[in-house]
Amino acid sequence: MIRDLRRSHYRQLTLSLLGAAIVGAFFGYPWVFLAVSAIGYLIWISYQQHRLIAWLISGARKTPPEAVGLWGVIFDHLYRVQRDHRKQVGNYREVVQRMRSSTEALADGIMLLDDNGHIQWWNSAARDLLNLRKEDSGQMLINLLREPKFIKFYRKNLHREPITLDNPARLNCHIQVMMTVFGKGERLIVLRDVTRLQQLELMRQDFVANASHELKTPLTVFKGHLENILSFADNLSPPVTKALRSMSKQTQRMNNLVTDLLMLTRLDAATSSTEGQAIDVAAMLAQIQSDALELSGENAHLISVDCQSTCQLLGSPGEIRSALNNLVFNAVHYSPAGSQIDICWKKTARGAVLSVADQGRGIEQHHIPRLTERFYRVDSGRSSDTGGTGLGLAIVKHALQHHDARLDISSRSNRGSVFSCIFPEERLIDPTAEEPDDSVAPDANEAEISTGDHSVALLDPTQAS
Repeated sequence: MIRDLRRSHYRQLTLSLLGAAIVGAFFGYPWVFLAVSAIGYLIWISYQQHRLIAWLISGARKTPPEAVGLWGVIFDHLYRVQRDHRKQVGNYREVVQRMRSSTEALADGIMLLDDNGHIQWWNSAARDLLNLRKEDSGQMLINLLREPKFIKFYRKNLHREPITLDNPARLNCHIQVMMTVFGKGERLIVLRDVTRLQQLELMRQDFVANASHELKTPLTVFKGHLENILSFADNLSPPVTKALRSMSKQTQRMNNLVTDLLMLTRLDAATSSTEGQAIDVAAMLAQIQSDALELSGENAHLISVDCQSTCQLLGSPGEIRSALNNLVFNAVHYSPAGSQIDICWKKTARGAVLSVADQGRGIEQHHIPRLTERFYRVDSGRSSDTGGTGLGLAIVKHALQHHDARLDISSRSNRGSVFSCIFPEERLIDPTAEEPDDSVAPDANEAEISTGDHSVALLDPTQAS
């Protein structure tokens, strides 16, 4: 800390000038002596300034010039500050060097982007994954990874999950991209080679698909023979009939499992797309309500449908129907007889929500994050009684992901559950929007007058969404 010598310095300066004036008065020239003293003091200050500037120009690396009084304190303080600054810079350089060494040792690629998306730095793993060159420094990353899926991912403000892309620098290779936004819009990109994992996943999908297809035929034959035998149950003994009915029930359960596995395998292999059909949600919910009432049977559940929006949904009718069937049928299976099940379709500020609310036993909070895992059961005994396969919510999750949607689960023990499918606005179609009238084609001259040299493309409302 610098010492405050101002008061003592001003005192000494005042005494010196006062002494010069007294000596000048003794010789009869007080003002002359005072002026000479002041000029001498200014010359001394200029000399000290000259020494300070020369020392700073030299880099202030050597020991500062010797000085006394206030200027000595200034020289010492500047030298101490300069020395501490060098030490701090050295520590920072050491930290940066350690960080670079540690990132170079990582098998994952690391890239730093500025707030405009320009590449600032990368490690050796990122260089090898994307075949980066020196001239790529300062380039925009979206110019190197031009896949629409990545560009859409890049422009998001929040990146909850990584995405997997085909590696543009290597044929038949795949990379996983994770992104974190920090600072004033800078981005940290983590790249991982997942080619081997993709190959294993493809092998798993092929195995499940092939095994399910192979099981489908014998199960169908077995089920058919059991149904034929049970048609003559009146001529069979009660123990045999009971055994056959148990076999038929388990065969149906296995058939349901194979069907769900085939559906899940198909969803795994498919990719998200903005293409699809306009789905009349109200009509689909009415059909699902009818199926659910038939499934409920003697349990007499009160199933209501509330369509608060006329918006249609752009996507795959089969996938959306499968997802909704699983949610509604689960509500029927796990709700007490005579209880209320509410199905609601409504538009929100950012899209639309399709929710299924029941009055069942509810789900404890620690189970909710794992509900969409394959074969995960909150109560294995209860699931077995209802004939569930443990794949229903996994199918719902994958079907929604194909439609850029997500599943939100809210539940409390003994107070029921609400399963909400949240769709983005891009997936909605407003059937009330005016369609262009193509019945009368405008005259070419009139079109030229109205539009000039520009062409106007009229889009179908379903395409515009």
